Amino acid sequence: MGRSLNALLSDIAYSPAVMKLVALTGGQRIYAELNVRITKMRLLAGAKEMFKKDTAVGSFSDYKKALEKHWVTYSEYAKKYEFYKKTEEERDEYVSRLKMAYFYWRYAPGAAKAVFRNKLKFLKAFRKFVHREWLYAPDSTFEQFSKMMSNYDCIVKPCGGKLGRGIFKTYKDAPHNDDKKLYESCVRDRMLVEQCVEACEELKAFHPQSLNTLRVVTIANKEKACVLSGVLRTGVGESVVDNTHQGGVSVQVNVEDGVVETDGANMKGERFVSHPDSGIVFKGYKIPKWDKIVETCCEAARLTENPITGWDVVLNNQGEVEFIEANYGPDMDMMQTRYNKGAKKRLFSLIKEYLGIEMK
Repeated sequence: MGRSLNALLSDIAYSPAVMKLVALTGGQRIYAELNVRITKMRLLAGAKEMFKKDTAVGSFSDYKKALEKHWVTYSEYAKKYEFYKKTEEERDEYVSRLKMAYFYWRYAPGAAKAVFRNKLKFLKAFRKFVHREWLYAPDSTFEQFSKMMSNYDCIVKPCGGKLGRGIFKTYKDAPHNDDKKLYESCVRDRMLVEQCVEACEELKAFHPQSLNTLRVVTIANKEKACVLSGVLRTGVGESVVDNTHQGGVSVQVNVEDGVVETDGANMKGERFVSHPDSGIVFKGYKIPKWDKIVETCCEAARLTENPITGWDVVLNNQGEVEFIEANYGPDMDMMQTRYNKGAKKRLFSLIKEYLGIEMK
């Protein structure tokens, strides 16, 4: 099946009319509950194999109990939240990845998801918050593409990419002998070409090779919105991306005052008091214009039907809040691992206040 047909089917599946029909027939609830059941079976089978190989911590019976009650993956049980060390009362403070997936499967409107799943649709829908030049290779001429390559350093990325995969950088001062070949490749692979955003000096200082974005998680309805979590992500080494799945280091930001209040951490669980390249100490670092960042993200949150959104933004060198992309179903793992405590009580309280949904 071709990618274009997949995209067409996705548009149909997530159209307002289809999603309204699904909601009226209770399809979202059934879909969510079925996914949970299937996922639990898969997680249990995977954990069983690990315990058989004697490579696991805790006990299989204890993990089975934790999976049934708290819906945790083995990674959450053994590494992220170390459930095998925690009391039942302590475990109950955490919200698992599967519990959040259930919420998004059941309550996030499909039409809103479609916008966030595709970077091109996102750029069009939230153009008010996008200040950089960009083009979609299949809709551009070679002359337009070549002009972008010559005028700007660019980030080239797949429309539906995740976790920082498939992204590369081009440089305006580099030789352009192969631009035609690159253009044809970008058209074939349906790539977005975006002018590189330059962050403000304060964020750039951490790691100049990458953009160093903020993940700002909002919860909202049409009338009001608030920020649930703020995370600063920084690249390391020669990487041009700051995504933690590509080796980046992230820290938690206090949502009230914009001050970093945790050490850095990467996906390996390594901790960093200061950035491994620049040496800047993380804790106590004040994010510039945090109030403006919060205000802008909350404004965007009220414009979408999506209840909980993770906005990837940066304060650019003109002092503008620049939207890079967004996630319709952000996980809470970064916040819970950085603070080493669960966020379930506050999260479920806000879901009830803003959305009128009782989560257990």
